[in-house]
Amino acid sequence: MSGPWGWWLRFTERRVDARMLGLLRILCCAAVVLDLLRVAQVGLADDLYVLYEHGGINGHPDAAAWVVRELGPHGGLWAYGATLVCLTLAGLGLVTRPALLVGVLAYAQVGHLFSPGDRGVDRILRTVLLILLFSGAHRRFALGLRLWPQARRERVAAWPADLVRWLMVMVYLSAGVSKLMDQPDWLGAPALPVVYRIMTDPMAAHLDPVALLPLRPLWILMGWATIAVELSSPLLLFRRTARWWSSCALPMHLGIALGMDLGMFSYGLMSLHVLLLWPWLSPLMDRVPALRDGGDGPAPAPGAAPTAAG
Repeated sequence: MSGPWGWWLRFTERRVDARMLGLLRILCCAAVVLDLLRVAQVGLADDLYVLYEHGGINGHPDAAAWVVRELGPHGGLWAYGATLVCLTLAGLGLVTRPALLVGVLAYAQVGHLFSPGDRGVDRILRTVLLILLFSGAHRRFALGLRLWPQARRERVAAWPADLVRWLMVMVYLSAGVSKLMDQPDWLGAPALPVVYRIMTDPMAAHLDPVALLPLRPLWILMGWATIAVELSSPLLLFRRTARWWSSCALPMHLGIALGMDLGMFSYGLMSLHVLLLWPWLSPLMDRVPALRDGGDGPAPAPGAAPTAAG
């Protein structure tokens, strides 16, 4: 079979290392779970996920928040708890696909219940987890493979990874375009550069604005670099350039994580870069016998001696 249809079939039938999607599953689930646990740590769960008339602070839930209609005043807390439990199970690899399905649905209800707190990164990670639901991400790095004999796969369909990479292009590219359209100062040299204003914002950042103001040329340069990275995001679609593009984008996220308190924003997006850095990560993992790539086959029975394939 030749022509466009044949090319499409060959493209969608490609296989990738299952460890890549397994690691992506773990990191995405961990980012969401740790972020939601932070809500409980600071004592805000009862305030955010309970309606105003029942003692919370949320007076305007989204119309799609059916949990409060079907489960009563504490339906939001049930959705919050279900998200934590299900995504923890999915990250561990226990009943992974059912846990991902229920976890994504509950996570969406948490967002509908308190829409001001449903950030862009929440929606991005929900989309990625939904894609992983239909992938082979449960075939590696899953406790279920040890507890119940199942077929382990070293190679799985590549299209979920391709789709996540395309999602990343859309996210980064739209961010760069919106910056240029909404704030042309990103490419200018104003008295207070945009990056400086963001990184010293009193509501979210903890950097000293007075001490850092003399570094104005550096802030201008960082603004140009930010636009360059985001507008060049189509490079991540190509295997040869993806890792190098990621090497430029990750310092931006790391700087935001160190200089600002934005929850899981940086960590959630950095977790997606596993797909881009895999050509470097794979040889490192192959050095560890338990993580090494091996042939496809059934998982060892509980109590059986581990093999070289891990």
